[in-house]
Amino acid sequence: MPKQPLAVNVVVCQEVLTEATNLISAIRIFDTLTIAIGNDFAHFYVLTTAFSNPGDLDPHTLNVTMTRSSGEHVASAPEYGFTYGYNLDFASPGGFRLTTEFNVDLRPLGGVLGRFMIWIFLDGAQVAKAPITLRR
Repeated sequence: MPKQPLAVNVVVCQEVLTEATNLISAIRIFDTLTIAIGNDFAHFYVLTTAFSNPGDLDPHTLNVTMTRSSGEHVASAPEYGFTYGYNLDFASPGGFRLTTEFNVDLRPLGGVLGRFMIWIFLDGAQVAKAPITLRR
């Protein structure tokens, strides 16, 4: 049975910057994205941070998906395998960060935008979500 995470957080934003010191900045965090008329793509990033209970050295998988509010699948990133990192010691919580870029083709949606959900799955279990509204 997979170990439960200590915490999983998700942020939708315009850009994610990673500094040489490994610090991360989420730029222009939003829940609504206005798509210009004539643009058929919604471009944004999803920053996921996951923290483990101390001593979790097992391999894990993370998957980020986007659905309509009705549950209809819209887009997803490939599943990503990882193990938690420990900067100080194994008695502290482990951590992992994943930046996922979305460039969603809106044409298959038939021009119907609105509310969507970003879902985070850790080892197949839903652990976090964030709403995003796409509008013209």
